[in-house]
Amino acid sequence: MYSFKEWVFIFCIYSVIGYIWETIYCSIVERRLVNRGFMKGPFLPIYGSGVCVMIVASAPFKDHIVLGCLSGMICATVLEYITGDLMDHLFKVRYWDYSQEKFNLNGHICLGASLAWFAATFVVNRILQKPVNAILDLFSDRYLTITDAVVMGIAFIDFCISFKAAMDLRTILVKIDAAKHEMKLMQKRLDVIVALLSESAGNKYEAFTGSVSEKIGDFGEGVKNRIEYVVDNVKELGDKIMPDSGKKIIDELSGMKDKYALAIKNYTSFIHPSQKIKNFFIRNIIRSNPTITSDEYSEALEELKKQSKK
Repeated sequence: MYSFKEWVFIFCIYSVIGYIWETIYCSIVERRLVNRGFMKGPFLPIYGSGVCVMIVASAPFKDHIVLGCLSGMICATVLEYITGDLMDHLFKVRYWDYSQEKFNLNGHICLGASLAWFAATFVVNRILQKPVNAILDLFSDRYLTITDAVVMGIAFIDFCISFKAAMDLRTILVKIDAAKHEMKLMQKRLDVIVALLSESAGNKYEAFTGSVSEKIGDFGEGVKNRIEYVVDNVKELGDKIMPDSGKKIIDELSGMKDKYALAIKNYTSFIHPSQKIKNFFIRNIIRSNPTITSDEYSEALEELKKQSKK
């Protein structure tokens, strides 16, 4: 077997190979260049870890190709499931999601991906590992130590930046979801107010009542103008048909407008110029993982995906 330094080198080189494979595959699928992965540099740790696990798992079955590949497949699949589940709970997003694939388990693994690990075990053990071993033989112990230290140092810095960006993305998803929840509550209250005013005025304002849900439910530019339009119209109606309670309604709507403005500010804060550097990394996460999903914040994530394309 290998020494610790050699394992580190193997982890690094297959993390790079995995990145190249993922980038080529995803770029073909997306029909554009995709800088694939959780990290920003050419490094995908899941592949480096997966290969190390496969090599160890298949080692006892060197003379049995099928058993070796099965062993590597099982261990790599378990690693993929644990990694996917941990990232889902920590970041509230799925960087890969097999929910639409047949024979999947909680969307973290599926039969197709496991078969890919089976094939990868064969390719690594029978084809790739020989040239990797030849490269290892070229390094003296000292230069191997330096190489490992430099590569892992760069990768560690990259990981820290990427981890921070992923946590920022989680925070933004929570804020957007909270802002939308607040806006939906205000929308319901507006529906009640306008329905009450329309009932007092007869059928004259039915069209206006029906337009509130559509207008307030539209998230994007001009939302503040729309709610001001509602406030102005309700003020006019209140003065005409509900003089006693009209003032209370107007006061409530004025406060609602301020809350709405705050909700919109939270909703759009991720593209604020003062957040340029942080948002660069956040947008890069979304663009580098076009199939990223979220069980808890699916609507908020879709909004971010739309904004990241602008």
